[in-house]
Amino acid sequence: MSKLYTNLANVYHEIYQTLFDYDEEFKFYDKHLKENKVKSVVELGCGTGNLAKRLHEAGYEYLGVDLFDEMLKIAKTTAPLAKFRQADARNFELQEKQDCVIITGRSISYLTTNIDLIEAFSCIANSLKQGGLLMFDAIDASKLFVGFNEEKRDTLLTSFGTKEYKRISKSRKNLQSGWTWDWESEYFIKNKTGEYEKIGEDSSTLRAFLQDELRLFFKITGFELVNLLPKKSYAWDDNFFIAKKSIT
Repeated sequence: MSKLYTNLANVYHEIYQTLFDYDEEFKFYDKHLKENKVKSVVELGCGTGNLAKRLHEAGYEYLGVDLFDEMLKIAKTTAPLAKFRQADARNFELQEKQDCVIITGRSISYLTTNIDLIEAFSCIANSLKQGGLLMFDAIDASKLFVGFNEEKRDTLLTSFGTKEYKRISKSRKNLQSGWTWDWESEYFIKNKTGEYEKIGEDSSTLRAFLQDELRLFFKITGFELVNLLPKKSYAWDDNFFIAKKSIT
């Protein structure tokens, strides 16, 4: 289980605000939500509430869902008037059908097996009104895995307020359950002497997707793809999918 969203939740909250432009993320989702006349929206993988705050303030009937209580505790401080609940994307239930479910921040990458994805999409379909929408961004496997032959390493230096952070990460492909790779990272903060002191580490298996395989998952779970476009994001190339719950 990822420690980034539990033990290091506050570190995540601060570092990722410097990596993702949440104002631009909100503008992107707001544009597509308005174009599709969405009023009620559920965000799966809402994290520490950075989009929640913006979506709630924009007047959407909003519910944020996350697997980790540590993330939700921060989210309730970030967006105190928004609604949140703890649940797993693969087996959640909602009392009322919604206009739209969004999976943000490429959180779909954590659904690493085909069964994971089918269960999540099926739960989402059950939570939507007929003709309701599913929107999410996914890392493009056709771009990520070209030339991915050896271990990839990366060092990130960033600051939040008066704090200075360093993240050292490495990625290795494994391909055991799809277009998957193992990601390990160590986190450091600069102390008063100017040296970086280790504050934690994290490891996860992540998945990228081909466009055609997601089209197949849509068909299996009762969705049809209505739009596909590239999306700017941090580190990797993404695709943005909009799928509609099929009318049966």
